[in-house]
Amino acid sequence: MEFVLHKAGHPNPQVRTVPHGTVAEFPIPSVSREDGGSYTCDYRSITEPSRWSYPSDPVEIIVAEPSYPKPSISLSPSWGVSLGGDVTVQCWGQHQSVWFVLNKEGRNFSPVDSDGLEAEFPISNVHRDLGGSYSCSYHSRSQPFNVSYPSDPVELVVRDPSLPRPAISLSPTGPFVSSEPSDPVQLVVAEREFLKPTIWVSPSRVVALGGNVTIRCEGQDPGMEFVLRKVGHPNMQVQTVPDGPLAEFPIPSVSREDGGSYTCDYRSITEPSRWSYLSDPVEIIVAEPSYPKPNITLQSRSWGVSLGGAVTIWCRGQRQGVRFVLNKERRRFPPVDSVGLEAEFPISNVSREDGGSYSCSYHSRSEPFAVSYPSDPVELVVRDPGLPRPSISLSPTGVTAPGADVTIRCEGQRRDVRFLLHKAGDLNPQRHMDPAGAGAEFRIPSVSRQHGGSYSCSYRPRSEPFISSEASDPVQLVVAEREFLKPTIWVSPSRVVALGGNITIRCEGQDPGMEFVLRKVGHPNMQMQTVPHGPEAEFPIPSVSREDGGSYTCDYRSITEPSRWSYPSDAVEIIVAEPSYPKPNITLKSRSWGVSLGGAVAIWCRGQRQGVRFVLNKERRRFPPVDSVGLDAEFPISNVSWEHSGSYSCFYHSKSEPFAVSYPSDPVELVEPGVAI
Repeated sequence: MEFVLHKAGHPNPQVRTVPHGTVAEFPIPSVSREDGGSYTCDYRSITEPSRWSYPSDPVEIIVAEPSYPKPSISLSPSWGVSLGGDVTVQCWGQHQSVWFVLNKEGRNFSPVDSDGLEAEFPISNVHRDLGGSYSCSYHSRSQPFNVSYPSDPVELVVRDPSLPRPAISLSPTGPFVSSEPSDPVQLVVAEREFLKPTIWVSPSRVVALGGNVTIRCEGQDPGMEFVLRKVGHPNMQVQTVPDGPLAEFPIPSVSREDGGSYTCDYRSITEPSRWSYLSDPVEIIVAEPSYPKPNITLQSRSWGVSLGGAVTIWCRGQRQGVRFVLNKERRRFPPVDSVGLEAEFPISNVSREDGGSYSCSYHSRSEPFAVSYPSDPVELVVRDPGLPRPSISLSPTGVTAPGADVTIRCEGQRRDVRFLLHKAGDLNPQRHMDPAGAGAEFRIPSVSRQHGGSYSCSYRPRSEPFISSEASDPVQLVVAEREFLKPTIWVSPSRVVALGGNITIRCEGQDPGMEFVLRKVGHPNMQMQTVPHGPEAEFPIPSVSREDGGSYTCDYRSITEPSRWSYPSDAVEIIVAEPSYPKPNITLKSRSWGVSLGGAVAIWCRGQRQGVRFVLNKERRRFPPVDSVGLDAEFPISNVSWEHSGSYSCFYHSKSEPFAVSYPSDPVELVEPGVAI
């Protein structure tokens, strides 16, 4: 016969004369894009050239550089089919809406549109010639030159019932012809009893070609043999871990074939019939990122959420209609389809295991290999209310002048922790420190106004870096120049007060329109009071407790120019005690009705105990305590002025036990000549 090869759209056919056989070959060396297209052939008799055959079915040649990963191929039923029976060749890829092509030597199959990711090629009434090796590929419907690599081959073996059955195996008479199967052997299926393991991919389930990933599988107990399985692949990986509950399966230099869905399970080394349940699947996507990385945020303060609370992780990309993937060590999250540009991953009833570093990426729903770069990581820190809160203090206290050195000290109750310093308004911790003891000092040399603000601190156990204590109470760092005169501070009616009594701390400046601040030594929280129309602020303390005792100072700043501060007042001491000593006597060392302006006077206090400390009280004045000489103490006042006139009282307390105090004395009045008091 003389064979003629026709290419659709080309006028010149190729001709081959085959005098002694029935097959003609038309080689195409060094294929170019022009060689792609649809071909048919027919033939005619060499001796009777007017006698022609019907034309063959067409065959399509696609010339392209494969850009899609290879599909998977399988047979149903998978282990063979008898002569005259039916079989289906199934192909599934990783792109939707494509055209699948089935290849076999000596056969031409019509292309099939995919149904989702799959296509089926049914073959009925199987005969011997259908046995052989099959592969498939796919290409885009709209862009035929976007093609996949061919699948691995699968063999269709046709069983011939006329061949005698063996005891258990038979060497077949032809490469694609088989006997009927042997008598069966028993497959023992064990009960699954261990809890399913956790599976995750590190650093991310989306990996670029040539990158490195590790699949980790974690069970509950040591002494296990772990098995990693990939969907569609018969060969599993096995790793024995005698001393721990975690197996690692590294994949160096990732190729497209490494993409897919993985699960793992494990069994006891000593009792290999005892298996765990299968893990949830985890998907590895192998692609060269082509989309920009998304943003990731926590819908709570970034440094933490309390145990049992709720938090939402938000991912925002730059494309709509995509699928977001959230990544975290030891966790698997179902992918979430975007709403607009965003996707939300809510986490309720937060546990310690939820703490850690998260990132996200996204990929096209229709083309899973069109992926983004991963986002920057964000940390979820879980606060444990069971950890004691740290304390915080400033040195020096009060208002700090620019250029001074400041130390912020955080003190906890346990060692082996990391302290973190937080500044209000800054989402991330300012600094961290790993001290040897239970406290840490954060030094700020040469402070400027930018350092001013509210600071707090927290700590994290080094063994649990994403578990945190609650934050300390805040402490205020005020950086400003001092220019106003210091105010006067005093306590009314007395600096010694019984438990449950009422007192008022008064702070008096020079001008109206000020904001007053009352500070207690050793306590970070200050009290503030705005006084727009007068020079004096009152800080009442009702129902006094022992915690109210201590040393207080005050200062103030301008309401209209809050960077202008006063110098701090002298300190005033409040003593909270139930009086147990009798009241002292108080006298003036001059006539009780007065003393001349510019003169001198002494106030004498006499108690009933030796070796005590006397305190003199007067509205708007503070006097240093005086240790007794014998039973007496003297408070001299020289160069008497109008401000010295008024009512005085005194009391005393033990030097070694400040809460062992006397009742206050009766009052005595210092009167200037000619002035009624």
